Amino acid sequence: MLRFTTIITLMLALSGYLHCHAQQSECKTGILLVHYGTQNDASRKATIERLDSIVAAEFPCCRVVEAYAAGSVIKALGARGIKKLTIAEGLDSLKAAGCSRIAVQSTMLLDGNMTDLIKAAVKDARSNFDKIALGRPLLYTVDDCRNMVKMIERHLLADKTLGAPKAQVMLVGHGSDSPANAMYSQIDYILKDEGRSLWHVGTIEGYPTLDTVKRQLQKSHVKHVVLVPLLYIAGNHQRDDIAGHWQAELEKCGYTVSTVSRGLGEMDEVCQLIIGNIKKAIKAK
Repeated sequence: MLRFTTIITLMLALSGYLHCHAQQSECKTGILLVHYGTQNDASRKATIERLDSIVAAEFPCCRVVEAYAAGSVIKALGARGIKKLTIAEGLDSLKAAGCSRIAVQSTMLLDGNMTDLIKAAVKDARSNFDKIALGRPLLYTVDDCRNMVKMIERHLLADKTLGAPKAQVMLVGHGSDSPANAMYSQIDYILKDEGRSLWHVGTIEGYPTLDTVKRQLQKSHVKHVVLVPLLYIAGNHQRDDIAGHWQAELEKCGYTVSTVSRGLGEMDEVCQLIIGNIKKAIKAK
């Protein structure tokens, strides 16, 4: 009969072997993080690079590679000596690293033009891998929209942005010419339906427009407006459009305007949402 200590030793050895084997197996898994990209160095550090580090720490046995979807951003950064991979190059990098199973996760809010680019690149590369799974964007379901609004509200309350005086809140998204742009109107509908009558949604390059926003604001006598970026990265759009053009136009209409400078990617809860989507993609059959 084996002694108790011998059994314990064998069990520990077996556990170590299984852990090592699992690590070796997981090392064949690659994660491709796809960002739209930004030329704003401070915003890139606060959102993209921060998320890259968080994901690498969360999945230490996976190969994590970053790619940009916006060719114009890749070109502009390249002119400054900052190299960024395209989606196809990112997938090629994971293949060269020996990864056979891939989870592709973007930081896009909508399932629109940018995710179409990602899907096309994934389709072209599918035969290069045993498995390649695509995680969904941040705003994909009604519950996603509800949860995002609640997270934004918690942060505004924590920062005392919604303190006295009473304010109207304007979530400002980028906007799109794809059918996915309808998500912004859906969020606005949800806000009103759930009792946030002083919350509205506008977009920089889509619908609802700034003029739409002005008409919404006129329905209330509250003259303090808080502009909140509904953007993963609050970079140049936040500076030039939200804190620039939008704020100036609303002030001309007699409103006192406050602006939030933080993008959604700077919120810990959003980072955890992305990690959850990656885990689902890794486990997908």
